[in-house]
Amino acid sequence: MKNTEKEVKVFLNKAFCVVGRNSPYQVTDFMHVLLDAVEHVDFTNNTCNRVGGPTGETVFSRVKNADFGKIKSAFLDVLKRICPSIKRFFRNRKVSLAFDTTDEPYYGKVEGFYVHAYRPVRGSTGCFKYITVSVIERNNRLVLGSLPVRIGADIVALVTELIEQAKKFFVIDIVLFDRGFVDYRLVKALQKISVRYQIFWRKDKRTNKIFKKMKRGQLKENTYVGKYSRDKSTHKVKTRFVYIKKYKRNKESKAYNWVFATNTRYKSQHFYVDKYRKRWSIETTFRVLDNIQIRTTTKNEAIRYFINIFCCLIYNLWKLQKILENKITLKNFVVTIKETIKTIIQEKKAPDG
Repeated sequence: MKNTEKEVKVFLNKAFCVVGRNSPYQVTDFMHVLLDAVEHVDFTNNTCNRVGGPTGETVFSRVKNADFGKIKSAFLDVLKRICPSIKRFFRNRKVSLAFDTTDEPYYGKVEGFYVHAYRPVRGSTGCFKYITVSVIERNNRLVLGSLPVRIGADIVALVTELIEQAKKFFVIDIVLFDRGFVDYRLVKALQKISVRYQIFWRKDKRTNKIFKKMKRGQLKENTYVGKYSRDKSTHKVKTRFVYIKKYKRNKESKAYNWVFATNTRYKSQHFYVDKYRKRWSIETTFRVLDNIQIRTTTKNEAIRYFINIFCCLIYNLWKLQKILENKITLKNFVVTIKETIKTIIQEKKAPDG
């Protein structure tokens, strides 16, 4: 756990804005407060009352004026340090990337460029959105990046940035997307950067006509010229589609019609379905991350992004510990780090003697 505490410290030192030397708090004090908030899925002010140390306002004053690039860079720096160990465990195999969007509830007046009108949970008035990419290798998952989505953001540009970022760490086999990413402009961008992709495509009148002519269990392929508008012009992109009608992976599963936009070729239906099913594991990652969230009511986008990426960092460090050293629950992992930091703080405060 010693290296884990060091990596968290490295992240905070790089993400925090510089303050005067007369600050009464050390980085370990901030670590203690943040990790207690993670453990209890609580507000930092409540954590301060519980363990002492800086208030929530003091903690987040270190990041509220930070730009996204500074916070992202701090996360990537730690990722760069831990990825060699992960790659050795993966035996340098090619990995799948899975993309998803997360909506973090917001309560208050909807205003600014980063609070979206969509209400993800009952009682919320809006949400902050993030695009997240995870690496999947068999049953192992790691968050490689997360970017905030402002209103009217260029989603394709954000996806491309995250893919290029992931290429610095792993050799990519395929990139997987759900129906939330259906966009011919994204298809064009993926073709341009030469990556294998598989997008779970929405069904429409065109696809329904194709399914009506197919037999149960049949696989069909065709090429369709899709269109999208950009910069007051209409653009075309040749897209290969795979249709699989009423397919059951096993006796217990339900028959389902699958439509994929993809540049991969497989001989059998189950290869397409099994490849895409890998993406479902990212949902497990998000459920785990929900158990270590730091609660906040702020509408400051830098603070929100810091919290989002900090929790991704803790998740990654836990996965590293779990994969390479020992089986431990995420909660116990957080508690162990917190207790280690608490001991360090107490030792520093103890009188010489």
